[in-house]
Amino acid sequence: MSILVRNLPKTFTKENLEDLFFEFGTIASCDMVMDDATGLSKGFGFVEMSTQDETDNAIKALNAKVIDGKKIRVKWSNQEKKQAAAEDLAPAAPRDIPENVWGNAASTNDKHKSEPE
Repeated sequence: MSILVRNLPKTFTKENLEDLFFEFGTIASCDMVMDDATGLSKGFGFVEMSTQDETDNAIKALNAKVIDGKKIRVKWSNQEKKQAAAEDLAPAAPRDIPENVWGNAASTNDKHKSEPE
Protein backbone atom coordinates (compact mmCIF):
# COMPACT_ATOMS: atom_id res chain seq x y z
CA MET A 1 0.00 0.00 0.00
CA SER A 2 2.00 2.93 -1.31
CA ILE A 3 1.80 6.37 0.29
CA LEU A 4 2.99 9.68 -1.19
CA VAL A 5 4.40 12.15 1.33
CA ARG A 6 4.79 15.73 0.05
CA ASN A 7 5.96 19.11 1.32
CA LEU A 8 8.75 17.65 3.45
CA PRO A 9 11.66 19.85 4.58
CA LYS A 10 14.67 19.83 2.23
CA THR A 11 16.82 18.52 5.07
CA PHE A 12 14.67 15.40 5.47
CA THR A 13 16.36 12.04 4.98
CA LYS A 14 15.12 8.52 4.37
CA GLU A 15 15.72 7.77 8.05
CA ASN A 16 13.57 10.75 9.08
CA LEU A 17 10.78 9.47 6.83
CA GLU A 18 11.03 5.98 8.30
CA ASP A 19 10.90 7.48 11.81
CA LEU A 20 7.62 9.21 10.93
CA PHE A 21 5.93 5.97 9.87
CA PHE A 22 7.40 3.23 12.09
CA GLU A 23 4.75 3.61 14.82
CA PHE A 24 1.98 2.71 12.35
CA GLY A 25 3.27 -0.75 11.48
CA THR A 26 5.71 -2.55 9.26
CA ILE A 27 7.36 -0.45 6.57
CA ALA A 28 7.80 -2.57 3.43
CA SER A 29 9.80 0.14 1.66
CA CYS A 30 10.74 3.78 2.05
CA ASP A 31 12.25 6.13 -0.55
CA MET A 32 13.08 9.82 -0.42
CA VAL A 33 13.45 11.60 -3.74
CA MET A 34 16.78 13.39 -3.65
CA ASP A 35 18.24 16.16 -5.81
CA ASP A 36 21.41 14.80 -7.41
CA ALA A 37 23.01 18.24 -7.69
CA THR A 38 22.54 19.36 -4.07
CA GLY A 39 22.14 16.03 -2.28
CA LEU A 40 19.10 17.46 -0.50
CA SER A 41 15.57 16.15 -0.48
CA LYS A 42 13.25 17.32 -3.24
CA GLY A 43 10.56 17.51 -0.58
CA PHE A 44 8.70 14.28 -1.22
CA GLY A 45 8.98 10.56 -0.78
CA PHE A 46 7.14 7.27 -0.85
CA VAL A 47 6.41 4.83 1.95
CA GLU A 48 4.91 1.41 1.52
CA MET A 49 3.18 -0.17 4.52
CA SER A 50 2.44 -3.88 4.88
CA THR A 51 -1.34 -3.73 5.32
CA GLN A 52 -4.32 -1.65 4.34
CA ASP A 53 -5.08 -0.77 7.98
CA GLU A 54 -1.51 0.41 8.62
CA THR A 55 -1.66 2.54 5.49
CA ASP A 56 -5.02 4.09 6.39
CA ASN A 57 -3.94 4.82 9.98
CA ALA A 58 -0.67 6.44 8.86
CA ILE A 59 -2.40 8.64 6.29
CA LYS A 60 -5.07 9.72 8.77
CA ALA A 61 -2.57 10.52 11.53
CA LEU A 62 0.14 12.19 9.47
CA ASN A 63 -1.73 14.19 6.82
CA ALA A 64 -1.44 17.92 7.63
CA LYS A 65 1.13 17.30 10.40
CA VAL A 66 3.50 20.26 10.78
CA ILE A 67 7.21 19.45 10.54
CA ASP A 68 9.78 22.26 10.79
CA GLY A 69 7.02 24.80 10.11
CA LYS A 70 5.75 22.99 7.00
CA LYS A 71 2.42 21.19 6.79
CA ILE A 72 3.10 17.85 5.10
CA ARG A 73 0.60 16.13 2.81
CA VAL A 74 0.17 12.39 3.11
CA LYS A 75 -2.07 10.47 0.72
CA TRP A 76 -2.30 7.38 -1.46
CA SER A 77 0.27 7.49 -4.23
CA ASN A 78 -1.04 7.96 -7.78
CA GLN A 79 0.42 4.57 -8.63
CA GLU A 80 -1.95 2.93 -6.15
CA LYS A 81 -4.89 4.96 -7.45
CA LYS A 82 -4.09 4.04 -11.04
CA GLN A 83 -3.82 0.37 -10.16
CA ALA A 84 -7.12 0.41 -8.25
CA ALA A 85 -8.83 2.26 -11.11
CA ALA A 86 -7.45 -0.21 -13.64
CA GLU A 87 -8.86 -3.10 -11.61
CA ASP A 88 -12.26 -1.37 -11.43
CA LEU A 89 -12.26 -0.67 -15.16
CA ALA A 90 -10.97 -4.07 -16.24
CA PRO A 91 -13.25 -5.70 -18.77
CA ALA A 92 -15.56 -8.36 -17.43
CA ALA A 93 -14.63 -11.94 -18.12
CA PRO A 94 -16.16 -13.20 -21.37
CA ARG A 95 -19.36 -15.13 -20.86
CA ASP A 96 -20.14 -18.38 -22.60
CA ILE A 97 -23.46 -17.77 -24.40
CA PRO A 98 -25.10 -20.87 -25.89
CA GLU A 99 -25.89 -20.76 -29.59
CA ASN A 100 -29.60 -21.32 -29.04
CA VAL A 101 -29.96 -18.67 -26.33
CA TRP A 102 -32.87 -17.11 -28.24
CA GLY A 103 -34.42 -20.45 -29.16
CA ASN A 104 -36.72 -20.21 -32.17
CA ALA A 105 -37.03 -16.42 -31.93
CA ALA A 106 -33.82 -15.92 -33.94
CA SER A 107 -34.97 -18.12 -36.81
CA THR A 108 -38.43 -16.46 -36.86
CA ASN A 109 -36.86 -12.99 -37.03
CA ASP A 110 -34.56 -14.14 -39.82
CA LYS A 111 -37.54 -15.26 -41.92
CA HIS A 112 -39.25 -11.89 -41.54
CA LYS A 113 -36.12 -10.08 -42.68
CA SER A 114 -35.81 -12.13 -45.87
CA GLU A 115 -39.50 -11.91 -46.90
CA PRO A 116 -40.39 -9.00 -49.22
CA GLU A 117 -42.75 -6.45 -47.78
